[in-house]
Amino acid sequence: MSDQLPAPYQSAADRSVLHHRVGALEDAAGNRFPLVELKPGLQVPDLTWPTALAAADAETRALYDAIAADYHIYAPLPFRTFKASEQTVRSDIADRLRLSAGDRVLDVGCGTGDGTLHIVERVGATGAVWAQDLSPGLLRLAVDKLAGAPCPVHYSLGNACHLSFADNAFDAAHHFGGLNTFSDVPGFLAELARVVRPGGRVVIGDEGLGPWLRDTEMGRIMQNSNPLLAHEPPVAHVPVAAREVAVTWIMLGAFWLMEFTVAEGAPEADYHVRIPSKRGGTHWSRYHGRLEGISDEAKALAHEAREARGLSMHDWLDAVVREAAARDLEEGS
Repeated sequence: MSDQLPAPYQSAADRSVLHHRVGALEDAAGNRFPLVELKPGLQVPDLTWPTALAAADAETRALYDAIAADYHIYAPLPFRTFKASEQTVRSDIADRLRLSAGDRVLDVGCGTGDGTLHIVERVGATGAVWAQDLSPGLLRLAVDKLAGAPCPVHYSLGNACHLSFADNAFDAAHHFGGLNTFSDVPGFLAELARVVRPGGRVVIGDEGLGPWLRDTEMGRIMQNSNPLLAHEPPVAHVPVAAREVAVTWIMLGAFWLMEFTVAEGAPEADYHVRIPSKRGGTHWSRYHGRLEGISDEAKALAHEAREARGLSMHDWLDAVVREAAARDLEEGS
């Protein structure tokens, strides 16, 4: 058996493939990621990077580990408070991933696996799910909950802002209910766009009242109880590779969902469409074709000449500059 882990595991430290070593995984730079016994007979890789977590992430891990045994008491509260069916909400989120049988899906910050249950149903026996969380306590509960999953589920501990997976490794990625506590939200979104293949889907969400609700009685009461409801969806940090970006508020407008399709790089418009106006030209020529400024008198004359010839300013200038350049080059030769 090869000591190399099956794709898509990859070091978040140096992007090299991870290899088995005694009691750990190791990357090309010698960084070691321990194998931890999550449950008797189940070892999972702790892919957390950096090994010394940012303060916000360390606090989050400690909090969830501390309440893991009672998490089932707390988890239903948002759904009950905002009069929503948890099963309906989670099913709708899974539908937005547009999954097919056989897909490979990353559920990052999977918690106790409540959302993962809906994902495994959609990918079926030929698919696979990678379930990751920062908290060992929550991940243990996810293992129990997903014991009857119809597809393989690969578990790992890790930092959502530094994912230990290869580029384009997944058909989709999912996260719901923890982003507001992440130390590096822009980094998290960039990581999702990196590990999901072009054409794949990303769906994330967390609490955050719609702007129209923040100063209502409900908004003030709920933000007093849960300050995280004052957070806004991280629209400014959407990766440039995102397409079909949509933000939706659910659960009486108290939670938001952000979804997008991953593409390759930043979008490129058709810059060379000719613009039918007096100015004329194209988007490209208007931006890249600018010459040194001219005097007000010369500009006025140019407008008169352009109109007399029935040309756009772009076409007139292009012709004049070409004629003058050709003449001067000929005289100089």
